[in-house]
Amino acid sequence: MQFKEAAYEILKQAGKALHYNEITDRALEAGLLDTVGETPHATMGSRMYTDTLRADSQFVRGAEKGTFALKLAGTPGIQQQVETLNHDLRKGLRKQLLKIHPQKFEELIRLLLEQMGFEEAETTPYSNDKGVDVRGILRSNTLSTVRIAIQAKRWIKNVPAVVVRDLRGSLQLANGEQGLIITPGDFTAEAKAEAQAPGKVPISLINGEKLVDLLIENQVGINLQQYTVPAIDTEYWTELLGVSLEEDHSKDELDQKTNVMFPLPIRGVHNNKTYMAQLMSMKGNIQLDGKEYLTASAAAKEVVTDWKEVNGWNFWQYQNPDTGKWEKIGRLR
Repeated sequence: MQFKEAAYEILKQAGKALHYNEITDRALEAGLLDTVGETPHATMGSRMYTDTLRADSQFVRGAEKGTFALKLAGTPGIQQQVETLNHDLRKGLRKQLLKIHPQKFEELIRLLLEQMGFEEAETTPYSNDKGVDVRGILRSNTLSTVRIAIQAKRWIKNVPAVVVRDLRGSLQLANGEQGLIITPGDFTAEAKAEAQAPGKVPISLINGEKLVDLLIENQVGINLQQYTVPAIDTEYWTELLGVSLEEDHSKDELDQKTNVMFPLPIRGVHNNKTYMAQLMSMKGNIQLDGKEYLTASAAAKEVVTDWKEVNGWNFWQYQNPDTGKWEKIGRLR
């Protein structure tokens, strides 16, 4: 299972809020979590924090920092209707992806990459493409350019390891090209292991679940519809009428100026490696690998050890909930 799927099963069994470290431990012990990464706890925390920013998230943040629970599990009403609609949409979208012609699937992937901010994204000839269907360039900042070669496999069956090896052999390593495989299905265990095999160029994998997430987040072939739902005006009742209403005293910090909830999942990319952390407040203090740094630059210097100086506000990025794109945390100030 992927991280969110495993978290859902663990929280469903627990019936209460759990810290993301405990969710990870229980998922690994039960054999639910399919990962070859070295920091599953940090990845789980990042995925959970990011997911709760989504309107259709199945999770809510608990009263204690770092804890999560299922959102209104089994409770009838508007939320359940929304969750049902989201479930039906995702299911229908997966079916549509499996029906589309393979060549049109490659074109869809190109359009998705362009919407995500890739430049010069273009499909290769449909036949004799030597294992590469789409190529593009992603610029995370003015100094960092990443060239990506994508293999789009519109398969129902799981993609095997041989596809990973074929794409790796087609990379233009002299240009620092990286590989990415996208499928509406999934990958075999051997393919996942081959993608992260030690001593070899890593290949990123996106399965059907993540592909649906990206299509929805970037509104590719998707129309987001909004409806007005009435809510109680707490200030009106308490200040004008003197009625005491029960309020939600969440311990998460909400910055009123930026409307950002802290702790905020952030990432830093250096030497083709991604480092996940948490921005604790607008003061710039960052939690990285269980240690808290007073400034964003101090945390960045812990990662970028081969630079004399590094501006943490430019180095660290957060995922804009409105666009889904990763942006410098300096834009929050």
